[in-house]
Amino acid sequence: MTANYHHKIIILASLLLATATTKLTAQDSAAAVTTLSVRYFLPENKLPYIEVNTKKKVGRKFDPVTSVPVNIYFNEPAPANLLGKVITGKDGLARVFIPASFKSAWDSLSEIKFIAESDSIKGEPALSGDVTVRKAILVIDTTNADGVRGVTAQLKERKGADWVAIKDIEMKLGVKRMLGNLSVGEADTYTADSTGLASAEFKRDSLAGDSKGNLVLVARVEDNDTYGNLVVEKSVPWGKGVIADTHFWHRSLWSTGNRVPVWLLFLAISIIAGVWGVIIYLIRQVIKMKKMGKDFDAALLSRTT
Repeated sequence: MTANYHHKIIILASLLLATATTKLTAQDSAAAVTTLSVRYFLPENKLPYIEVNTKKKVGRKFDPVTSVPVNIYFNEPAPANLLGKVITGKDGLARVFIPASFKSAWDSLSEIKFIAESDSIKGEPALSGDVTVRKAILVIDTTNADGVRGVTAQLKERKGADWVAIKDIEMKLGVKRMLGNLSVGEADTYTADSTGLASAEFKRDSLAGDSKGNLVLVARVEDNDTYGNLVVEKSVPWGKGVIADTHFWHRSLWSTGNRVPVWLLFLAISIIAGVWGVIIYLIRQVIKMKKMGKDFDAALLSRTT
């Protein structure tokens, strides 16, 4: 009786596990659909560009989908509004800058919609995506009150002929470094106050700058639903001047031939001299042997005569 009970438990657990596995497989299969996303970027308040990203969910992660041709349009998907045709790269990304021919249309609008559409290709269906952004610029500045340095930034939206600062916008204030941006203060992000101003105290006084001590401050708005991605930079002399000592003119193993270490140079010359000495010694011995042979032949000839 006990054995039968255990068998029933095992069979029930197996059925439940099989059902759960089937559901997960079905969910993963249903989720394995290629998607096309569109993002807007404005670097340094200059030339904006549109970035498209094609990816597919495989299991629990997203893999890039390459070689997808995408058409990007300004406001409406019509041939006259085509910004450009791109093909996604190995990372699934592609971008197009807004051509100068769209400047008049760009200047006349305060809100713009960008549409991306792809044709169906082998193994992939036709895709579409869009993003709508309001025209805005990002401004960065510095303060110095009673010896305390600070960084401020404002996001300003175009309203009519004016630029109006926007409140409650989250942004990052950092210092540009080789591997990324380092926050100027203790917080990762800063929120604009009622006047639209985001501010932070500069607490990176010990950072190394270029040879003149210049640092690059960076203000960034990332993936905002209304304004997209904006970034602006400003150079300030707030760092420590550093001149890297490359040891290029010093004698070292990685220097050029005329600046190698003395011991290595002596070793190389000794080896070369030793090899050539052995070669010269062998040549002299060969010459002596030939001479001895000739002398022997001459002496033998004189005895026979």
